[in-house]
Amino acid sequence: MSGGPLKNKVFVSLLGAVIFMFFFSFMLVPLYNVFCEVTGLNGKIYGPSDFFKKNNETYERQVNIRFLSTVNGSAPVTFYPSETNLEVMTDKVSRTSYIATNNTNKKLTLSIVPSVSPGLAAENVKKIQCFCFSEQTLEPYETQEWPVRFYVDSELSQNVNNVYLSYTLFEKEREEMLAANYEH
Repeated sequence: MSGGPLKNKVFVSLLGAVIFMFFFSFMLVPLYNVFCEVTGLNGKIYGPSDFFKKNNETYERQVNIRFLSTVNGSAPVTFYPSETNLEVMTDKVSRTSYIATNNTNKKLTLSIVPSVSPGLAAENVKKIQCFCFSEQTLEPYETQEWPVRFYVDSELSQNVNNVYLSYTLFEKEREEMLAANYEH
C-alpha cells in the first residue's frame, strides 16, 4: 500500500481538526465568561447588562391617576380615597392614602382587591407600599388611614394619559359566609 493523495488528505484534515480543537479549548473559558456576563447565567453578571434591554427611548412625563373605591355588598364600612385625582411624573414615587371607617360595634377583618385600568397600564403601575398587600382589621367605630406608595414606569404607553387605580373592599366574615352558602 502506498501513501496516496487520499491518505494525505485525511492526514491533513485530522491534523487541522486537532489544531482547531487545541486552540478552541483555550477559547472556551473566555467565551463562557462572556456568555455568562451577557445572560446572567451562573450568577456571573458584573453590572447591569444592556444586552436584553429595548432600544426605546423613555421620557419622563406627567400622568393623571384617578383613585376609586368600592365596598362590596353590604359591608358596614365607609371607604374612600383621600384624594380622587393626582398628577404624577413617571418614575417618581408618589403617595396617597385611603380612609376606612368601621360603622359597627364589632371588629371587622377586611380584604382589599386592587385593580388598574386600562389593563395595558397595569404592568407599569408599581406599588411599593399598599394596604392591599395584607388583610386589614378595624375595631368598632374605628377610622384608619391606609397609605399607598407607588410609581408609574416611564415605559407606559404614550397614548395612556389617565390611569385608574381602584380598590374593592370585602368584609372577610361575609365573604366566608357566602362561600359556605354556595357550597351547600
